[in-house]
Amino acid sequence: MSKPPAKRRAKPKIDPQIFDEILQRIAQGEALKPMCENDTRLPSWSWFLRFIREDEVAYQRYREARVLQAETYREQIVKLSEEPLPADPKLAMAEVQRRRLEIDTKDKFIRQLAPSGVRDRSEDAGGPASGTLVIQWGARNEVPRVIDQSKVIDVEAEDVSDG
Repeated sequence: MSKPPAKRRAKPKIDPQIFDEILQRIAQGEALKPMCENDTRLPSWSWFLRFIREDEVAYQRYREARVLQAETYREQIVKLSEEPLPADPKLAMAEVQRRRLEIDTKDKFIRQLAPSGVRDRSEDAGGPASGTLVIQWGARNEVPRVIDQSKVIDVEAEDVSDG
C-alpha cells in the first residue's frame, strides 16, 4: 500500500493592517505572545512567527520593530532608575532589588534584540565586525597585523627548540 501524498501546509498570511498593528505594539514594548493570546483579532503567536519566518520582507519589518522595542526598553530603564524610592528603608531596599532585577532583565533583552543599536548595523557598533581578536605584549608603535588563520602553519615543539 502506498501512502497518500502529504498535504502541503498553506503559506501563512496576515492582513497588512493587523501586521502593522502588531509591529507597532511590539515597538511600543508589548510582548508578542500575550498580545496574540489576549486579542482575538490577532493571529496566534505561532502563526505570526511562521509568517515572519517564511516572508523575508515581513521578517525585516519585524526586526525593525524589535530594535525599536529595545529603544523603548532603554527609556523604561532610565525612567525606572530615576523614580524616587519609598521613605521606609526596608521597603526602599526591597524596591532597589526589584528594580535591579527588572533593569538587568531588560538590559539583557536589549543586548539580544539590538546589539548594534537603533540602526541594527554592525558597522555602527564600533570595533572589528569580523570577530578578530588581536593580542599584543609590550609597547609597540606599529599597527597590529590581523593574521589569516587559514594560512597559519602548525609547528612541532621540537622544530622550534634552541639547539
